[in-house]
Amino acid sequence: MEKDDKDAGDSAGPASGGLPPVFDAQRAMLDVTPDCIKVLTPDGLLLAMSGAGCVALGIPEARVRGTAWIPLLPPGIHAAASDALALAATGTSARFAGYSDAAGRTVHWDNLLTPVVDSAGQVQSIVCVSRDVTEQVLMQRQLGQLLAREQLLSGEMVHRIKNLFTVASAVMMMADREARAGGNTDQLATIAAGKFKALSRVYDRVLAVDDGGQVELHSFMGSVLFPFESQCHFSGPRHLVPGQLANLLALFLHELVTNSVKHGALSLPEGQVRISWSTTDAKLAIDWQESGGPPIAAPPARYGYGSEMIDQLASSAGGAVDRTWHSQGLQVALRLTLRRE
Repeated sequence: MEKDDKDAGDSAGPASGGLPPVFDAQRAMLDVTPDCIKVLTPDGLLLAMSGAGCVALGIPEARVRGTAWIPLLPPGIHAAASDALALAATGTSARFAGYSDAAGRTVHWDNLLTPVVDSAGQVQSIVCVSRDVTEQVLMQRQLGQLLAREQLLSGEMVHRIKNLFTVASAVMMMADREARAGGNTDQLATIAAGKFKALSRVYDRVLAVDDGGQVELHSFMGSVLFPFESQCHFSGPRHLVPGQLANLLALFLHELVTNSVKHGALSLPEGQVRISWSTTDAKLAIDWQESGGPPIAAPPARYGYGSEMIDQLASSAGGAVDRTWHSQGLQVALRLTLRRE
């Protein structure tokens, strides 16, 4: 048996259990490459491995020969590695994406398995070249995140444009009601212009507040809801909130007003909305209650883009939005954390 083992080790033919010539004659050159290069039997036992491979898989060179390859890999890629090995064993090259964790760092690998066949076409061994593609993977992820953010911003812009048309229509309807109620239909344009100017002042005020500033909640609510003052009523203590929440509050109220104009209390002349709030040192609670609008038979089957956006913004600010659809009108509760700088 010892003679057979020696003869097998000296043989250049893989069929006898030895190393392919490339590993026998060029081992020093292979050890220079950062690629993890392995020679496997068709059933997945290691015959040889480059120095970089030993480091990547955490196995001493002396233990390489005869060690099963797949158990050295993270469990999460065992299935992909097994499928690739099985395909390569049939004589077809295979590829799979893998990873390894070393020293607290995840390394991503592109693994290419190439079968080595004899003159009869039988697979004698499989050469697996694993290349570090961590930089490319991270760049692809960053690109994906940038594209996702671009899509979010694009969707938000389209949504806001649609909402602007809805709000503009609502303002014109309210101006018309006000003009007719006062018997001044010839003043419709003047009344509408005044409401649009009020909306413009709201946005100017919100945009003028930086993250380090503060907003007085009572006057802020009055400014935001002024164009709809005939149907919106608010109450709550005078309290300073961080400027970083001003945009979120404005978006929250704007979204609720827009939805109410489309489907809720503000879509009817007799509809009413009551907004109340309370504060502690750490929390802000805002409650929105509609009444007098179209009866609500059931909650909507799905949330729209604007509602999802508000939910995400509230969550990012350490808060939450809760909606309850009563038959007499929608009730919304916004809870936010008041962060102090």
